[in-house]
Amino acid sequence: MTNCGDESLESSSRRRILTTGALGAAAVALGVDASAAGAGAGVKPVRVVAGGIYETVPLRSDMLRITAVQSFMRAIRDTRRPESELQANLRHMIDLIDMANGFPGRQDLICFHEQPIMGWNPWTREEALRVAIEVPGQETEALGRKAKEYGCYITFGTYARDANWPGHLLLNGVLIGPDGNIVANHWKTNNARGLLPGWDMFTTSIYDVLDRYREMYGEDAVLPIARTDIGNISCSITPGQPDVIRALAIKGLELRLSSSSGGYSVEETQIIGRHNRLWSVVCNQSISPEQPGFPEFSGSGDTAIYEPGGRIAARARSANEEFVTTGIPIAAFRQSRTVPPGVPMEMLMPVFAGYVPRHRANLQADYIPADSADASRYFARKKSW
Repeated sequence: MTNCGDESLESSSRRRILTTGALGAAAVALGVDASAAGAGAGVKPVRVVAGGIYETVPLRSDMLRITAVQSFMRAIRDTRRPESELQANLRHMIDLIDMANGFPGRQDLICFHEQPIMGWNPWTREEALRVAIEVPGQETEALGRKAKEYGCYITFGTYARDANWPGHLLLNGVLIGPDGNIVANHWKTNNARGLLPGWDMFTTSIYDVLDRYREMYGEDAVLPIARTDIGNISCSITPGQPDVIRALAIKGLELRLSSSSGGYSVEETQIIGRHNRLWSVVCNQSISPEQPGFPEFSGSGDTAIYEPGGRIAARARSANEEFVTTGIPIAAFRQSRTVPPGVPMEMLMPVFAGYVPRHRANLQADYIPADSADASRYFARKKSW
């Protein structure tokens, strides 16, 4: 068990005076205004515009070409010397980017699943941190060169390390722009708890360190949206979180890019898209014969792109490696879309204000579980009810 301990007054003060420049760069990567970072950032209002209109930037084209890549998952076996295996997985991603921009034609956006670079195994936190990448880092730089070559956006999920959050293992959705730079580095919003007896997730979500996260990046970054020339995007990993997606939709979300591993709920994705009028891309892994510790199938397949009404626009025809490609009429969609118009907030807020969640925020501010068994014991002791 790894106890991070209580912050000293000195470390707390040091955190508050982190340079505005460094936090500004982090805020840009999170997909929010750099002006929201730095001292007093938490007082900046959330970017919700009244009257149904939401913030956008001009679109690069009226029609977007999107490919979701259903590729294999291959976990790093040697967590002490992961470099060669990481590079092999990265090369496979690059090959697939080349192919996706080949015969099907140039793409505006290419999406990968939750763990294409390091795969997944039930590692300890120490092991997972050794295979996690930095964002930006050499892996994102290599992918950025491909994004720049083809003039496309690339998104994928990944375990990540962050020097501002030592010891914390992040699970992030990353978006790279056509200039090769990081557009968004969206943390997972919050983790479901008690999924399996004796097993729980120990990645650090925004909710797990909410107060410090707000202090560092500002309130708007808690539910961030990357406003790009292909639409307003969230690439946070948010399965089973309809309330989070509704809040993002109210802020102006248009494209939900959700990476997955081991399967997801098709029905839930359709309902969320229908009620919030969103385009959704959910990218899952393919059959993975080289994934250690699991059978080849392991919840593979069902990569799909969903229209705002919930209908499937394109879906994988198998559980093998496959491209799922469609066009999105983003300009026409934007012309007719507003934020969700029928949310009766005056009725809902008294209930929400009185609601006590089973697990409160900030539970990993001072303690980070060492592994999944430790996480299960720790979060069981922290339940409110």
